[in-house]
Amino acid sequence: MKLYEQLADSIAQSIQEGVLCRGDKLPSVRHASTSRHVSPSTVLEAYYLLEARGLITARERSGYFVTGGAVNIPSSPAPIIQADPQLTQVDVSELVFQVLQSIRVKNIIPLGSAFPSPLLFPRANLARTMASSVQSMDPWASIDTLSTGDANLRRQIALRYMMDGLHVAADEIIVTNGALDALNLCLMAVTRPGDTVLIESPTFYAALQAIERIGLRAIEVPSHPKDGIDLDAMERAIQRHKPKACWIMTNFQNPLGSLLSDDKKKALVALITKYQVPLIEDDVYSELYFGDKRPMPAKAFDTQGLVMHCSSFSKCLAPGYRVGWVAPGQYTQLVERLKLTTTISTSVPSQIALQVFAKVI
Repeated sequence: MKLYEQLADSIAQSIQEGVLCRGDKLPSVRHASTSRHVSPSTVLEAYYLLEARGLITARERSGYFVTGGAVNIPSSPAPIIQADPQLTQVDVSELVFQVLQSIRVKNIIPLGSAFPSPLLFPRANLARTMASSVQSMDPWASIDTLSTGDANLRRQIALRYMMDGLHVAADEIIVTNGALDALNLCLMAVTRPGDTVLIESPTFYAALQAIERIGLRAIEVPSHPKDGIDLDAMERAIQRHKPKACWIMTNFQNPLGSLLSDDKKKALVALITKYQVPLIEDDVYSELYFGDKRPMPAKAFDTQGLVMHCSSFSKCLAPGYRVGWVAPGQYTQLVERLKLTTTISTSVPSQIALQVFAKVI
């Protein structure tokens, strides 16, 4: 942790504990620098950080004042006790349509669906890259990239994995029409109508919709807002119902927001390896982290290729471009064949989008 972050955390603790109260004036930058034995720039960075957290505010020619205060943070809810997860017939399509309809109301934050504001994306940079890509696009690209996707884009995605310490070959990566296309392809590759799929409860609504559409049955395993899926309940469900696949969000789960620790991800991978159940890892939110490093996916701990890692650029660059991918491990050929037999967008805009992202990322 950097020095200014330590100073900010120390002041924040004083605010939360009531030592500093709402309206109190903080020491001047010069005084804090002298008393804390740090540089003025360190104090300023700490104050900027506290201001960003909403704990203090700057008043012109007056200094910094406390705006937050001691807060009684509610305790985490108790985990749901479900000794014997039951099979569920899924019927959610109508509800999903209602949720998606609600996000069109622009003056309301759409808490029913996890879509970032379109105002946050780098539209100007994307537009410039799009313009240059249109001029240089190879007409044969719409044919060459039918199966796995643009070669340069797949190489860039492989480099992203490498920077996180994962080795994923570019040839293993399959570019898809958004992450949801990747997730659906994976689900169809390892299941047949009537099969059983293990999911978290609550879970992402599109997972339920996919299960309903394919004609599968769901086993709901309780998930905690802090710790994520209950691995003990998951193992009992696997032993009893023998699912053909698991669909789990390991990083910033939608809708709970839970983040599995690295130890729990290791345990999760060990569990699916023990029972040889493929894991469809929905990892679209890992870019939205606040720490120094993007959280690792469960795929980082997979040694047998059982984890089918799905992600996209929809939550960090541009949702409308519908560019996602999957690294399906030992199921690469299954997913690739399935993609070839399903409807594939070969329009000029889609091919340009692949080239744009190959340059942007």
